[in-house]
Amino acid sequence: MLTRGAVTLVILLAGLMTLACSSGAGDDGPAATEGGEGPTRTATAGGIDVEVTWLGSDDEPREGLDAYPLDRFLLLEIGLDTHSGDLGSIDMVEAASLKADGDPLEPEEWIASSDDSHHRSGVLVFARELKMGPVMLTVDLGEGSVELVWDEEGD
Repeated sequence: MLTRGAVTLVILLAGLMTLACSSGAGDDGPAATEGGEGPTRTATAGGIDVEVTWLGSDDEPREGLDAYPLDRFLLLEIGLDTHSGDLGSIDMVEAASLKADGDPLEPEEWIASSDDSHHRSGVLVFARELKMGPVMLTVDLGEGSVELVWDEEGD
């Protein structure tokens, strides 16, 4: 039989474990951009996990992207994951914009690789019209938005 002190300790430890496993960002607003190195950025907003990878010349050619050479287009591979809601309701061309020291650049096209309602992925295609400097992708997810930043194109 556990003593009152042991029960209190177990409850305290369970609470600390729950706190340590939670994201801390909540579902109401954008989470801080994680992973400042390399081409991939992640964030969470509105219960949706977002992972974006800036595709470069070292990446394996993706099927269906031959019409978008990297000297004329920027390609961002995006994965969206959620445990509730329907990700299909997000119009990725309308929801996303890219900005680097100037007016936002709207995507040319969304090329879907998966349109599953809880696990959606594809590539956003942008014309290569950005100025040098930090680049920020903003995606409006309906219940919140994420902002992902690269110091330079793809870095």
